[in-house]
Amino acid sequence: MELGDKVCVVTGGASGIGRAAAIALAAKGAKVVVGDVDASGGEKTAAIITGAGGEAVFAACDVSREEDASGLIDLAVDRFGRLNVLFNNAGVNPLEGTIEEVAVEEWRRVLQINLDGIFFCCRRAIPAMRRAGGGSIINTASPGSFKGWKNNVAYLSSKGAVMSLTRALAMDHAADAIRVNALVPGLIMTGIGERFLAAQPDVEAVRAGIPLGRLGQPDDVAPLVVHLASDASSFSTGAAFYVDGGELAG
Repeated sequence: MELGDKVCVVTGGASGIGRAAAIALAAKGAKVVVGDVDASGGEKTAAIITGAGGEAVFAACDVSREEDASGLIDLAVDRFGRLNVLFNNAGVNPLEGTIEEVAVEEWRRVLQINLDGIFFCCRRAIPAMRRAGGGSIINTASPGSFKGWKNNVAYLSSKGAVMSLTRALAMDHAADAIRVNALVPGLIMTGIGERFLAAQPDVEAVRAGIPLGRLGQPDDVAPLVVHLASDASSFSTGAAFYVDGGELAG
């Protein structure tokens, strides 16, 4: 799964799954553009990659803003000449509550980042990938794309929509040799995962509900991103790839 001919954009690359994936992609030879609102963290990710001999650049980017998302894609093409892979990983989960509790502004913010961000990045990336002869888009979904739980109405709605958008894009752009798949991480110990776990009334019950018996780490997810970015997954599109410790198996 060497990626020496690939140019990859990773959103939400300042920490967690995004950072682990960016580092893993670069370790396989990809040129990586790291996008995030967190400039300090994003610059650190790029520095880790370049310090290890890889090629990376950071761009401050709020994917909920169309001009930022477009600029991120344009940077990849301007800097490296093409775009082959887009990992739409940026997202938030403010644990906002029920439909009666969530503020309208918070509802809109979650949808803007988690869904509009993917829409804006893909809208700009697809023409660039078409010019490059094809590509791979990887969208971060969630177990919440397939099941519900309490007090998280905006996040669950956004992640259900991400899965539907993934399938729609896969159908629309298969003829362009652009594959679009969804990554489905379970409870991964990133900032979002840690906050989610801390908010649960029975943490041990949550842990016990993971069949593999442990919480996930960003490095558990990164190899699957590499696989989906590579030509090894060339016959996969419109699919959901679980890395959830078996959470959705039951």
